[in-house]
Amino acid sequence: MPDEVQIHLAETIRALRRELIAATKEGEDAPLRFALGPVNLELQLEIGREVGGEAGVAFWVVTIGGKGSRTSSTTHTIKLTLTPVGPSGKPDDVLVSGESDHPA
Repeated sequence: MPDEVQIHLAETIRALRRELIAATKEGEDAPLRFALGPVNLELQLEIGREVGGEAGVAFWVVTIGGKGSRTSSTTHTIKLTLTPVGPSGKPDDVLVSGESDHPA
C-alpha cells in the first residue's frame, strides 16, 4: 500500500516523551501547572517480522495517508498506560504547563 507509513512503536513513545519534556520545560516558571497523571494511549499496531541485520519481530503504529484502509484482521489494538516519572523517580513530581509553542 503506497500511502501507508510505518512508524515503530518505540519511535512513537520517543515522540510522546519529547512532547512531555517540552511541556514540562515550558511550564517551569508558569503560574499555573498541572500534575501529569497516567498517560493512556490506544494504538492500532501491525506486527511483522523484520529481516536483515536486526531480524526479529517489530511493532509498527499503523498510519495511513489519504487513500486506503486496513481491515481489523491485519491490525491489533493495544492500550498502554504510561506513568511518567521525573528526576526523583516518583510519578507525582512531573508538572506541565497549559501552553505550547508547538503547532497542534
